Amino acid sequence: MMKAVSRAFALVAVTVATVASAQDYQDPNPYVVDSVKYPYTIYPSNTQLDNRIPWETQVLPFDANATYTPPEQDAVVNNEAQLLNAPILLDINDGRRNVNYLQATIPEASTPNVPPPSETPPTQTGAGLKLIGQMAVTPVSVYYQRTERFGNSIFGAGYNVNTSVTATPANGTVAKKEEALAEGRLFGTAFNTEKELVRGRSYVCGQQGGCNSGTAALYALGSQIWSANLAGTFAPTPINWSRSFFSVSKSFMVGPVPVTVKSQLTGGVKMGLNGQVSPALAAITSYAGGWANVVASAAVNVAIASFGVSGSLSLINATAQAAASLGWTLCSPSWSLKADLNLSALKGSLQAFVKVNFLFFKKTWNVTIANWPGISKVLNLANSSGTMSSLGCG
Repeated sequence: MMKAVSRAFALVAVTVATVASAQDYQDPNPYVVDSVKYPYTIYPSNTQLDNRIPWETQVLPFDANATYTPPEQDAVVNNEAQLLNAPILLDINDGRRNVNYLQATIPEASTPNVPPPSETPPTQTGAGLKLIGQMAVTPVSVYYQRTERFGNSIFGAGYNVNTSVTATPANGTVAKKEEALAEGRLFGTAFNTEKELVRGRSYVCGQQGGCNSGTAALYALGSQIWSANLAGTFAPTPINWSRSFFSVSKSFMVGPVPVTVKSQLTGGVKMGLNGQVSPALAAITSYAGGWANVVASAAVNVAIASFGVSGSLSLINATAQAAASLGWTLCSPSWSLKADLNLSALKGSLQAFVKVNFLFFKKTWNVTIANWPGISKVLNLANSSGTMSSLGCG
């Protein structure tokens, strides 16, 4: 779809691309919570586990064909609960008692294991080189970037923001040129699979008799889904679209049952920008962001009373805003770089469970695979300005 909007001093041409469906991935490494008591086991499809697995108590031996008196049943159930330090709940659907056992909270459920932020403060590179009678066409740049990640290989999130300006002095045949770039990216991790969820990139270039234009683009999972050509004074309509990103499946041993947990990342992308470009100015302010929630489901290949995943997890909701400006007045171009972040990530919990029948009672195993209190940050990452001297008046 193409749409052109024109106004005084502005021309913005917008292109929207078709987005491919969400991708599916598989983590081949099963997570074994208790390898001694419950080693990783692969059962033939539709294996019957209900009323076939022995209980743990030694009060009475397990016999699938035996009949147990009410006092014997009480002794078994009470001792099971005592051994596991688990409460006994009543299933109102069938009146059976249920020993509800929190088997484990895996260490990765809430423990971060990531490096500290990587940040480059506003830094100037390059320099104008004096030649006899003129200035060489040698670009001078000032740039800033910051990358930060949260969480670990089970669930994680992160962002990157970078912004830069570049001034190229004039020579005898080419006019001076100014360039500005602003970019923001968000990452998401589920079950050892990290993907770039969102990337927004904006660039403008000003030069007498030269570029005097720019481009903006929005990407999801590396595929461009929106773009715009920029000129004059511009402010395209902001983007705010819902979408599915990707899903990853991983097996967890929950009690004696291998459970395949599928985490699907669904959410949206957003981007907005404004600025101006002319032979003497390249200025852009852009924000890019998105949000992703984990929608989890479970599957087993055996016959048991019930299974599933409970809870909810917000993976990331963030906006990274970057601004870059370079104006060439007289002989010294003035520049400014800004970057801001508004982020919340890793809030919620997910728990996989299986429920198995034991002749006259039930036992539920629960494994917590995510338990995050939430990370929130509102930061002014950078706010710097200055001048580039000795580049020539052009």
